[in-house]
Amino acid sequence: MKFLKGVSLFFLYPCIMLGSGIYVGILLNNYFYPRQIQYVEVPVPVPAAQTEEPAVPQEEIPSADSAEVLSREKEVIDADTEYIVEEYDTRRDTLVETVWNVPPKYMGMDRDAFVTAMELYAASPPLTEQERGFVGLEVRSFSSSRVVVRMNYAYVEPSKSFYLRVADNNIVVYCDDGETVYMYTSISALTLPEYIQTQVIKGMFVEDEAALYQFLETYSS
Repeated sequence: MKFLKGVSLFFLYPCIMLGSGIYVGILLNNYFYPRQIQYVEVPVPVPAAQTEEPAVPQEEIPSADSAEVLSREKEVIDADTEYIVEEYDTRRDTLVETVWNVPPKYMGMDRDAFVTAMELYAASPPLTEQERGFVGLEVRSFSSSRVVVRMNYAYVEPSKSFYLRVADNNIVVYCDDGETVYMYTSISALTLPEYIQTQVIKGMFVEDEAALYQFLETYSS
């Protein structure tokens, strides 16, 4: 037992001394050479400034009315346009429809130009139209494929004699009953001789159709 105890002390003592030396060495090293802590600056990404994107201009969308106007302006009369004339009798309420060739003077017209031409026609109709009892017209339909014009007439029964009177400074022809208008003319009463002016103001009697047309041909401009 004494031998084992002596052997244990022989090995234990050097181990204690070695451990004590290592511990003292670490303390002295930390004292004379303190550990330096390195601080590494880590760059922090900064979000890019948000710039407002310029507004992209949007194409203007045409309204329904403007789209209709643009579409209408493209419609013009050409050789293939179906030209229909409706003759309406305002007294008997009858309608006759006829398809005609497009008059050359209307070729290439759009709706606005054609309506203007029709208004001028209605304001000063030919004498032959006045004789038929023409009272007005209207454009019923317009497109490059089909145009419809309604001509309104107040047809009168044949008259053997007539009366000439003044209305709105122009000469108007009445039937023999003195009330039914037979024809409107563009003859101004002021262009007539004074003695005829006096007669038409009172109501100038014309005995027959031949005398009427002789008067119209004489004083029509």
